[in-house]
Amino acid sequence: MTEEEKLNIKKQFCDIIKEGIAPILKSAEFKKNGNNFYAHVGELDWCINMQKDRWGFDDSSNTWQFTINIGVTWGDYAMCLFNEVCDFPLENSCPIRTRIGNFIGKEDYWFILHPNQDCSPIKDLICSILQNRVLPLLKQHQCLNDLWDLIEDNHSIHTFLIKLFHVRSKQKVFWATPIGLYMLCLATGKAKKAKSLRSKMEQRKANTSLLDKIDEMYKSRGISP
Repeated sequence: MTEEEKLNIKKQFCDIIKEGIAPILKSAEFKKNGNNFYAHVGELDWCINMQKDRWGFDDSSNTWQFTINIGVTWGDYAMCLFNEVCDFPLENSCPIRTRIGNFIGKEDYWFILHPNQDCSPIKDLICSILQNRVLPLLKQHQCLNDLWDLIEDNHSIHTFLIKLFHVRSKQKVFWATPIGLYMLCLATGKAKKAKSLRSKMEQRKANTSLLDKIDEMYKSRGISP
């Protein structure tokens, strides 16, 4: 791939963000920092990231790929794990996450750019997913209790956790980390389920000092696991 072709693909990517993604997200009060977007809505922080292919340009196929990641976090989670509440949280630090392909039944979906192509169809598809699927979720899910409706119930890594709570997701889009799920249980009054989850995490050699820190925070608020 020539340098000119690489520059053309980079321009397509920038145009997709500048002319498509950014205006839609900014109209929903998202802030932008590089290829990251963030919005605080109710009790939750919504984070969106444009992830570039870590392998860079593919000279064999003359292509370059990117995808979009979406995450949800909240202040207590950030404080327990990172000792501070960030002014601009990033998607990769969120306990509840998904990838844009899950909104269209394609799971780990990557958008492919070729040199000198018309990128309008890709831009239009992304904008449609954001407007019709992602942003409506943001409006409907603004508190911690709402997150139970989002969590994926058949993600291979976390199936045993979700089955523990008999959660049946309406959206079947997001999945949660074990620590995030534990904190969500405590924050939403599911203390017995949190206790059962902690026992399972300890069996799998979880970070007990972190779990103790989380417990102490909630005990100070009158919530005991």
